[in-house]
Amino acid sequence: MNKTIFHWGSSALRTNLPAHLLAGITLFPTAASAAPISLTDTRIALLWPASFGTALLLISALALGLWLRQRRDTAAAERRAVALREENTGIHRQLQSCKNALSDHKRQLTKAVQTLERQRQETADLLAIIRHHLRQPLDALQHTLGQLARIEDAESSWLVKRAQRQLQTANRALEEIRNWGQVEAVELQLPPDRRAAEKRGLSILLVENDRNPTLCDKLQALGHRVERQNNGVDGASAALEKPFDLVLMDSHLPLMDGVEATQKIRRGRVTQLPVFALLNDPRPGDKARYQARGLTGVLARPVSDQELEQLLKWASRHARGDSRQTPPPLLSPMLETGTLKRQQNALGQRRFAELLSARAAALPKQTAALTSALTGRHWLEAKKQAQTLAVQAEEVGLEAVAARLRELAAQLGIDKEREACRQQRTELLNLMRASVQALKSWREQNMRAEWLSV
Repeated sequence: MNKTIFHWGSSALRTNLPAHLLAGITLFPTAASAAPISLTDTRIALLWPASFGTALLLISALALGLWLRQRRDTAAAERRAVALREENTGIHRQLQSCKNALSDHKRQLTKAVQTLERQRQETADLLAIIRHHLRQPLDALQHTLGQLARIEDAESSWLVKRAQRQLQTANRALEEIRNWGQVEAVELQLPPDRRAAEKRGLSILLVENDRNPTLCDKLQALGHRVERQNNGVDGASAALEKPFDLVLMDSHLPLMDGVEATQKIRRGRVTQLPVFALLNDPRPGDKARYQARGLTGVLARPVSDQELEQLLKWASRHARGDSRQTPPPLLSPMLETGTLKRQQNALGQRRFAELLSARAAALPKQTAALTSALTGRHWLEAKKQAQTLAVQAEEVGLEAVAARLRELAAQLGIDKEREACRQQRTELLNLMRASVQALKSWREQNMRAEWLSV
């Protein structure tokens, strides 16, 4: 009988082993039926192919099982992914709902704070009016009673004493009003047409540099519609394509700065649109320079709530067609109005007016004396003068110049910094003059005319 012998050392067999195994599995039944195998023979021709075929079948079955298991795992993973996406969508919706609710609460809180601040201001104004209209008549009455008390008449003396007791009661009531402020706040409301205009809000174009804190949230919380751009090119294009009531634009912007963007807007025949520059470090004369280049005015960063409210009220009047109103004289950050209000309430109108007049006259002269001490290198004397000036400036709200003076006093205590302080004389004197001018402007705008002559 012919016998086929497989030699494992053959290179052809090693190279085409998978093909041989497949052929052996395919031809195994045919070969077995055509050539019976003798079990008594010591050399079995098809034993090795049959073994490898069986192993290949086992491996194929194992691979098929692993493939099916992988498909099941993949399908389960896809179902979990779908479930996670749906859960993530639900969580995102909940977060959006919470965010909207938080924005509503924040808006309501802002309005409540503004209402409270307005009521406080109205109460303070009412108290000042009461003190002004009652104090002088009471003082005059006291003087008249003093003259009547000199008349030697029993009946007149009795009437004078009775009137004096009543006058004392009126004075005590006036002091209680002054100290405790127990006066009903009067809510001032706009006419219906103006209230409706205020509720509509303004359409504001906000062109900001991403490096600066945004004003978008604050403006939206006040009920205004805001479109925000982050470069001068897009800002100018938006102003030319859409109608806006107000444009707030950073002076330094990517692609095109604020001045160039404003000039492009003006060249597009949008001449009546109010455009205000946002300045990080305003200096005296910036307002005039920017207005000469086409802007309506300037606004200093960080923008205070009072300045922003003042500007938005002016923009509302401008949007309603009241063009007679000039742009508001916005306060510079060198003046802290909160300190001035507190001093005004604490001292009263007359004493506060006297304090402002005295400081406005004395601070520039004392600053000139400080610069003279720096010129003569009298370091210890200059340090004491700077510390004293800082305290006096801070008492009347000149926070910027007070901080600059405190910094100067600290530098004067260091030997190697003193010559640098000497070079700052002109800058310091100009800053003080600008601050005092801002203080005088505030006094003219916020104090009644009868006290300005003090």
